[in-house]
Amino acid sequence: FVLHPDFRDNLLAVLIVIWICGSVFSILRLMKKSREVQKVIRANACTDNPRAAEILASIDSECPLPVRVCSGISVPVLAGYFRPAIYFPDYPYTDEQLRYVILHEYTHWKRHDIWKKLLMNVICVLIWWNPAVYVIRKEVTQLIEFRCDKTLSKDFSEEEILDYLDILLTSFERAQNPLIKTNLYTIEFVNTSKQYTIRQRFDLLLQRYTVTHRRWLMQTLIVLLGLGWMFCSYYFILQTKYAASEDALWTPNRVERKVVYVSNGDNTYLEEQADGSYLFYYNGTPMEVPAEDVEAGLYDVYPIVEYQEESKNVFVKFFIMIKENIENIFLD
Repeated sequence: FVLHPDFRDNLLAVLIVIWICGSVFSILRLMKKSREVQKVIRANACTDNPRAAEILASIDSECPLPVRVCSGISVPVLAGYFRPAIYFPDYPYTDEQLRYVILHEYTHWKRHDIWKKLLMNVICVLIWWNPAVYVIRKEVTQLIEFRCDKTLSKDFSEEEILDYLDILLTSFERAQNPLIKTNLYTIEFVNTSKQYTIRQRFDLLLQRYTVTHRRWLMQTLIVLLGLGWMFCSYYFILQTKYAASEDALWTPNRVERKVVYVSNGDNTYLEEQADGSYLFYYNGTPMEVPAEDVEAGLYDVYPIVEYQEESKNVFVKFFIMIKENIENIFLD
């Protein structure tokens, strides 16, 4: 495509302004959604759950996470960056179900997974125009869940795995009509936006002894391909093209092109003068240069023709020689 030179000179500034506007819009969108989640939590007068707190204390007596019940959410979540807490929806749970849910969210908290999701959101804000970052964010979110399931279930028996899957399925069925979307800003027990995610988690847990490595390999490959796609996109550079008009090419004052000579010892050298200065010759064209520059070594790569005392009086000597010859003639 063709861009006028005036627009081409300002193209970088225009692109920077567009990038900043897109980033600001993405930040405002994230802040709006995050405030909606906070508003729901505050508006529903969340209450402490002593029974769940006792179960959490049995898992880790030093864990500072509060456990609360909030009627404005549909699935258990871990929310908050500086003051995190576990929130349960207002549904009935058995002690065993509470234990599995709390263990899941506690594992996320120990692994700092909520900060990893925040980092991915920040990357999406900065590189909002690249679709690859959204693919990577989705895959990273799934990997976070898979690694959490793998970590907490590594010592589970087959019966415990089935019980854990049962509460996963129950929570997923309860959240088919979510009250508010929280998956971008919290760590949910189940992701209700994608049905295949829960299927993959079931597959991972049920067949962990046979397909775990293959599943991890596929997920890692997808993330690496996404990263490669993102980085390769920066190697495509849009260059401007401008066709000059005929009037600009053919004018009375058009400057003729000159032949460029290669500098070598034959056409480029220094010649010392009687006053100590130097003449720099390039292709027969002299240029005065100060002796200080030559003494400083700025012209060391060029040969120097030294000044010879006899050459300064060559014409005087010639006339003296003629005078002597004439005198000899008259004396003879």
